[in-house]
Amino acid sequence: MKKKQISLTKKRMCLFIIISFLFIPLLSLAQNTGKNVLIVYYTRTGKTKLVCETLQKNLGATAIEIKDKKDRSGGVGYSGGSLDAAFDRHTDIEPKQIDFSPYTHIIIASPIWEWKLSPAIHTLIEAHNFAGKKILLLTTANIRLDKYEGYGDDAPYSKKFFKNWLRGKNKGMEDLAKSKGGEFLGHVHFATQYDDKKLKPNEQIVKETLGALDKIKKTLSYNSDVVLNKK
Repeated sequence: MKKKQISLTKKRMCLFIIISFLFIPLLSLAQNTGKNVLIVYYTRTGKTKLVCETLQKNLGATAIEIKDKKDRSGGVGYSGGSLDAAFDRHTDIEPKQIDFSPYTHIIIASPIWEWKLSPAIHTLIEAHNFAGKKILLLTTANIRLDKYEGYGDDAPYSKKFFKNWLRGKNKGMEDLAKSKGGEFLGHVHFATQYDDKKLKPNEQIVKETLGALDKIKKTLSYNSDVVLNKK
C-alpha cells in the first residue's frame, strides 16, 4: 500500500513539474505584455497608427500618439517633414514629456522619412531617458528594408550598393533608438506598399501585423535580439 502511495506521489510530482514547465513561460509572457507595455507612435497618413492600434488591442498595451504641431499634411507638409528628417531637425510635439515609469517595455513607432525616423519621434527620443527600459523599434515605409538582402557578392553593383546603403540607414535608425539608454530588443518593419508600388489595403496591413504578433510577443518577453522585417 505504501509503495502505491509513493508511486502516486511521484506521478503527481512529475505532473506538477511538467505543468510548471508549460505554464511558467506563458506566465512570463503575460507579465511582459499588457499593462507594462507602452506604444508611443507618430503617424501622418494613418498607416503607423493602424499597426499600433492593432498591436495595442492584441497586446493589451497602452498607446500614446505623438502629435507634430507643424502641418505635415499634403505634399508641401510631407516635403517639409522630409527635409527636417534629413537634417535631424527637432519639431514641436504634443505631449512633450511622457512618464515612462509605469512601463518596462516601450515600443517606439515611426514612419520612415528620408531613411530616418520622423522628426516627431526623433524629438521624443532626444527629450527622454530610457534607462532601465526595454525598447522595440517599429517602423513603416513604402519599401521593405530587406529588399536587397537576397543579393550576394556576384549581384550587379547597383543591387549591392543599395543593400549596403539600406543596412547603413537601418543601423542609423536603430542607433538613435539606442542612444538614450535602455535595452534594445529589436526592430520590426512593415512595408505599406507591395513591390509593384501598389498601396496595401488596410486589411492587408492588419493581417501582416497580426502575423508578426507572436514574434513581437516573444521579443518583448524573452529579450531576444531578433530583427523582424515583415515583407
